[in-house]
Amino acid sequence: MNDQVTAYIRTYAPLIAGTIVTYLANIGLDLHDAEEPLAYVIGALAGAVYYALARLVGKKYPKIEALMLGSSKTPTYKGK
Repeated sequence: MNDQVTAYIRTYAPLIAGTIVTYLANIGLDLHDAEEPLAYVIGALAGAVYYALARLVGKKYPKIEALMLGSSKTPTYKGK
């Protein structure tokens, strides 16, 4: 798998996790129209926390990080 594909996978995994949390928040919370943006903030924060947690856990358990982010390989970027 090339670095670009790896980067996409490792980027979108937390976004998907945040989207799932947002969906569940919309189901579990009775949000009025004015409060609906709160669910999106919760989802964005959940995605960020998910990524940070995956990286933190990955320092000791790389296989769990690979499972959470879809790849154990950290992409490298070459200058143009």
